[in-house]
Amino acid sequence: MRTPLILLSIALGSLAGCASDAPIQADDQAVLALDIKDAVLVEPQLVSSGQYTEAQFAKLPSLGYRTVIQLRLPTEEGAGWEEAQAKQLGLKFVRIPVVGAKDLTEVNARLLDTALRERSGGTIVECNSGNRVGGLFALRAFYCDKMPADKAIERGRKAGLTKAEPDVRRVLGLPDGK
Repeated sequence: MRTPLILLSIALGSLAGCASDAPIQADDQAVLALDIKDAVLVEPQLVSSGQYTEAQFAKLPSLGYRTVIQLRLPTEEGAGWEEAQAKQLGLKFVRIPVVGAKDLTEVNARLLDTALRERSGGTIVECNSGNRVGGLFALRAFYCDKMPADKAIERGRKAGLTKAEPDVRRVLGLPDGK
């Protein structure tokens, strides 16, 4: 009788070890509760946001967020520190520089699509206000997901598209009006 108890103890110990190695499930609501500027949940495990602070950024891994896609240039005010901190935190970091309307392009939409397909864990896509994020999400929906232009605009709005909407509408061949 003693042997089965020993085997059971070994088996339970092994299972406990496996459980501790399991990846942390992304906690979308906890990420939103960090109060990152203009953060919105685009879909499960995918948040669009404005600029985060270093303290907010540092909390992402413990909440299951493993990938950061940054649309700001490293030379923009408040940006440029992310790569080094991401490396220290073990985050995958991708920068797709989008300066303004001129960079809301099919090429950058496809770069975003690739980054999103290659992501791991929860992902945050960030610019200063979420507007560039929303613009690229609209273009991604159109070019990569083959969504009709008007539906692509809706997808972009959900991800933070605001002031850049007239520019995105022009790229998609839609009239400027909402």
